[in-house]
Amino acid sequence: MVARNGWGVFCLAAALMACGDGGAGESAAGNGTDATGGPGDTTQGSPTTGEPSTLSDTGSGSASESDGNAETSPTTGPAATTTDTGDTSTGTVGTTSVGTTSVDTTGETTSADTDTGDSTTGEPDFCAGEGSILLPGETDKCTGDLGENTFTFALCSCTNFTTAGVFTVDAFNSNDNVPQPLHGGSVGINGNYTTVALADIGGTLWVDGKVSTVAAHEVGEILQCGGDVSATVLSHVNEDAFVEGNIGGLLPLMTIDGDLHQPAGKVNAGANVLGQTIKGPVSVATPCDCSNPIDIAGIVEGYKEDNDNELAGIEPDELADLVLPKEIELPCGVYFFTDIEHLLALKIKLTGRTVIAVQGDLTSIGLFDFELGPDAELDLFITGNASFADIATIGDIERPAAFRMYVGGVVTFASLFTLGGNLYQPHAVFNAGGLAEIWGSLFVGGINLVGAFAIHYDEAILDIDGCEPPGGACFDGDDCGNPTPTCKQGECVPCETNEDCGPPLTCQPGGVCFPLPG
Repeated sequence: MVARNGWGVFCLAAALMACGDGGAGESAAGNGTDATGGPGDTTQGSPTTGEPSTLSDTGSGSASESDGNAETSPTTGPAATTTDTGDTSTGTVGTTSVGTTSVDTTGETTSADTDTGDSTTGEPDFCAGEGSILLPGETDKCTGDLGENTFTFALCSCTNFTTAGVFTVDAFNSNDNVPQPLHGGSVGINGNYTTVALADIGGTLWVDGKVSTVAAHEVGEILQCGGDVSATVLSHVNEDAFVEGNIGGLLPLMTIDGDLHQPAGKVNAGANVLGQTIKGPVSVATPCDCSNPIDIAGIVEGYKEDNDNELAGIEPDELADLVLPKEIELPCGVYFFTDIEHLLALKIKLTGRTVIAVQGDLTSIGLFDFELGPDAELDLFITGNASFADIATIGDIERPAAFRMYVGGVVTFASLFTLGGNLYQPHAVFNAGGLAEIWGSLFVGGINLVGAFAIHYDEAILDIDGCEPPGGACFDGDDCGNPTPTCKQGECVPCETNEDCGPPLTCQPGGVCFPLPG
C-alpha cells in the first residue's frame, strides 16, 4: 500500500524511480447530467454512446489490454453479498491608466501611461475585482464560468493513459489562508488506464475503459471503471468501487475498503472487499468531454474584433518577431496579438484580470515568464501552438486557479518548465519527460509520461468568479455553476444527489457540486 504524505509523496516517488521501481474520447456529461461520483450510488448515469473520436497525434502509448478472464476464486474478507434489482462580445474595459514597459536596445526601461477614462463591460465590473470577462458573443457567460466547468479533474485525457514512471496526484486549495495538502485530485481517462510503476491518486480514478496496474497503486477515493480491472501487485481503493467488467487476478491483490458495485454475471477474482458486494446495474459515464471541444479559434476571433489594444496603445503585432529582451505590463483588460515570438527573453507582467488572445503561435526560444500580480488572473487563448525551448515560468504555483491556458494546437516544453495553472489542449498529446510537476490541472488529448510526474490540483478553480446568474435558464449542465450547478427543466438549480453533478464531483451540503472532502 502506498503511503500518503501530501507533497512529500513526489519526493518519495522520485527516490523510488532512482531505485528502478519502475484513446479516444466520447462526450462526457457536464454538471447536471447523469453521472455519479459518490459512495452508495449503484447507477452511474447514462453511459455515453457513439463512436469515439480519433486523434491525429500518435504520441500516446497504447494501454495494455486485460482480457478479464480470471480464476474464479471466491471473494475473500468480511464482505456480504446483496442483490440490487434496480435497473461576445465584451464591452470596453474600465480602467484609469495603462502602463506598458519594455527593455530597449540599451537595456533601459521605458514606460508610457495613458489615461483611458471610465468604461464598463457590464455589471459587475471585473476590473474592480468582481465577476469575470465576458466570452465573445455571450451576455452572461464569462471566462471564469468556462474555467470552472472545464477543469474538474487534475488530469483528463481523451485517449489511453500509460506511464512507465512514478505518477502522483494530490490537491490543495489556494483560497485557504495556509494551503495544506489534501487527499484529492482526480484522474479521468476516456480509454484504458495502465501503470507499470508506482501510482498514487489522491482523489477518484474514473476510467471509461480497462484498468491495469503492474506496480503498487493507490486510489484515495472512488474507483470508477467502465471495463475490466486487473492488479498484479498490491493495490488499494480507499472507498467504493464501481466496475462494469470483471476483476481478475490469481490472488486478491486489490483491497477495496468500501463497497464493490458490479453487474450480475461479472466475476471478482482479484479484490478483497471490506464492505458489501452489491450486484446490480453499473454504468460508468465517460469522464472527459472531448467530442465537444471549446471553440478556441472562435473565441480568439471574437477578441480580435473587441479588445482593449487601442486604449492601451498596444499594436496586435507588438510581441511578434522580438529579437531583443522585452518586458511588458498589461493591466486589467482584453488584449489581442497576431503572434507571440521572441528570441532572448520576454516577461509579461499582469496586474489585474486579463485575457490574452493569440491568433497564431506562441514561440519562445529564450527565457519566458508570465508574472501574475497578487490580484491578477489570466485566460490565455492560443489558436495555434505554444512551444518553449528554454526555461519557462507559466502561471503561479501558489495560485494555479488564477491562470487558464487554452491551446488549439500542441504545447511543447523542450527544457525546464514550471506550470502553475490549468492547461486545455484537447487535440494533442502532452509529453513530459524527466522529473516534472504541474501545479493545477491538465485537460489533454493524450499524455506520455516517462519519468516521475506529479500533479497538485488546485480546488480553488471550482470556485472562481464567473458571471452566470444563479438560477438562470439553461440548456445543459455547462450553462450552470455553483451555487446552482444542475440543469433541470431548463433552470439552474442546486444539486440533490451525486447524479446531479458531472464527473468527478459530488453533491455537497448546500446543493453545490464539489470533490469529496479531502
